[in-house]
Amino acid sequence: MFRRAFIAALLAATPSLAQPVAVPDCTVDARLTDSDGLRLDITYRCRATQPLSFRMVEDRASSYVTDLRVEQRDGVAEARYRFDLTGLARAVDSTSLAVQRGSGVLAILGSWLLEPQGYEHAPTIDIRMMTGPGLVFAAGLPKVGDAWRLAGAPVATAGYTALGRLAYRELAVAAPGSLRPGQPKADAVLRVAILDGVGEGARADLFDWVERTAQAQSNYWQGFTARQALLGLVPVTHRRGVGYGRSVPGGGVTVMVEVGTDADRRRLFDDWVLTHELIHTGMPFIRRGGTWFMEGAATYVEPIIRARAGWKTEEEVWREWVDNMPKGVQAFSSSMANARGQENYWAGATFMLLADVGLRRATNGAKGLEDCLAGVLWSGLDGARRATIVDYAAACDRVTATAVMSGLVERHFINAERVDLAALWKDLGISLVAGRIALDDNAPSARWRKLIVPGTHTPKRVKLPWES
Repeated sequence: MFRRAFIAALLAATPSLAQPVAVPDCTVDARLTDSDGLRLDITYRCRATQPLSFRMVEDRASSYVTDLRVEQRDGVAEARYRFDLTGLARAVDSTSLAVQRGSGVLAILGSWLLEPQGYEHAPTIDIRMMTGPGLVFAAGLPKVGDAWRLAGAPVATAGYTALGRLAYRELAVAAPGSLRPGQPKADAVLRVAILDGVGEGARADLFDWVERTAQAQSNYWQGFTARQALLGLVPVTHRRGVGYGRSVPGGGVTVMVEVGTDADRRRLFDDWVLTHELIHTGMPFIRRGGTWFMEGAATYVEPIIRARAGWKTEEEVWREWVDNMPKGVQAFSSSMANARGQENYWAGATFMLLADVGLRRATNGAKGLEDCLAGVLWSGLDGARRATIVDYAAACDRVTATAVMSGLVERHFINAERVDLAALWKDLGISLVAGRIALDDNAPSARWRKLIVPGTHTPKRVKLPWES
């Protein structure tokens, strides 16, 4: 009987014969209820000729699984179980795994969804969620009909999900690359979930902050960083303003940001965390010692995006770099792969400055780092993928028609060539005089420096709410 139900579910996952969709390996039918806490009733059905098992990828979540029954026959494995979502979220109270505020939860998919074991590849899983009255479910996964599809990534590495009673909006953003000249306009979706803990007025400010920040981000990348993404905002009482942020790729693109319950509009727009985390969503996860590369790109690009939106001055951007890039100098000569703490951010940011200058010089000012990052994103290495530094550098070289990024990777990542910041500042015409940044337009590379913060084209200002 469950085989017929599974086949029916597979047929429902295919919208039409004219536009065929790959048949999933597994379907998940789940129901979210809120009776004495948030609970999930889940039925898994997987096609398989080989024996399958189902495991909880997070050990701390195992004790919240009840009534687990597994049966396999006629080429289909079925697992049924119940999951106490509120029990887990309250017990761990961790924004890295599962956290509850009021009657809403932000949780990593692998905290409540079992993972099928026995496939030679990560199975494609279609998840259908039925919700009780007033309840919400959202993920960063793409939608196929009424299902959320996890493909090309295991449950263990998938990102956040938002479940329960919470403030939720789907913001229309420009699709990746759709703001390029001559490209047809297209929309992507940024799903925003805010857990309980702030008042109605503050929620409106948070949604507005996210929307304007996404617009500033889109202006830099010529379209947003993902076709679909989930952003979860978690109010915390022990922080002022914006707190910790985290992006998690894996089948979809998701971000979590902590926000203080006392955060006001000016404090939100003065902060860098959301812009930084959204930059991560436009890049693949870099494996094999790539933390400095990912964090460096986000650290370097963040003030540029905010300056082009009109939220920072060019002098403030250069002052931030002059003050902080010395924190990363040691990592260049001791191996970037071994960078720790602030070194990851500021050695990586210094590397990105070298790349930005190198690309502008190699293309006579026609291209900069934004053309590398956006071009690699459009080529398919997006926030749901994984790559090595060498892979990413090669992709950057292809889209910019240069050898700049690969050359810098060889010099500074592979061969640990040191960097002379004093010489770099002199070459760019940057100095600190009486506590203020002075710009020398007669310096050897001043021509390229003048393109870095404003960009090649006139930047698009994003008005702040008190300016509208």
